[in-house]
Amino acid sequence: MECFLRQLKLAYVLTQPCPTLPIEESSSDQVKAIDDQIDKWNDDDYFCRNHILSGMTDSFYDQYSKKSKTAKELWDTLKSVNQAEEASTKKFLVSNYMDFKMTDDRPVSVQVRELQLIANDICAAGMVLDENFHVGAIVAKLPPTWKAYRNKLKHEKEDLALD
Repeated sequence: MECFLRQLKLAYVLTQPCPTLPIEESSSDQVKAIDDQIDKWNDDDYFCRNHILSGMTDSFYDQYSKKSKTAKELWDTLKSVNQAEEASTKKFLVSNYMDFKMTDDRPVSVQVRELQLIANDICAAGMVLDENFHVGAIVAKLPPTWKAYRNKLKHEKEDLALD
C-alpha cells in the first residue's frame, strides 16, 4: 500500500502535517499560495485515506472508516495493530519452537526439517536465532530412543554446525 501511495504521490500526507496560514500578516499572493497548498493537502489526504480503506475487507472498512478522520490517523492505527499482531506472531513462533518435541514414531530427519521450518519463520519475523543455540535445541529435542547419541553429541568438544 505504501508503494502504491508513493506512486500516486499521496504518501507525503502520512508524514507531513497540513500546511497552515502564518499568524503574521502576509501578502494576498502568499495567502493564496498557502490556501492552494492546504487545499491540495486536504484533497491528497482524502484520496490517500480512501485508497487505504479501499484495500480493506468490508468488515475492516466499516471498523476503520469511522475511527479515523485523516489518512495519517488511519495509517498510525493500522501500524499499531500490525505491530501488536507481529508481537503475537513472534510469541506464537517462539512457543512452537520451545514446545516442539521429537517422537520415535516418525523419522528424525522429517522432524528436524519441521523444527527448521519453525526456525526459518522465527528468522523471517525478524528475530535472530543463534546457530549454536539452534543446534543445541535440535540435539536436546532428539527422541527418547536417541538418548545415548544425544549425550554423545552434548559432550562434543567442538561446536556442531547446523549442517
